[in-house]
Amino acid sequence: MTTVFNLCKLLIQKGRTDGLQEKMDVYLAADRLTAEEYRDLTTLLTAA
Repeated sequence: MTTVFNLCKLLIQKGRTDGLQEKMDVYLAADRLTAEEYRDLTTLLTAA
């Protein structure tokens, strides 16, 4: 797991999700997140 993944997961858990989906899109495009990490975070984000 990457630091970016852990940071995004923490933000989701704390409810600080404004604009997070767009940021995750950028992280994925910049190879800061893997496709699997992105999928996991998106699932968490939609459930929050």
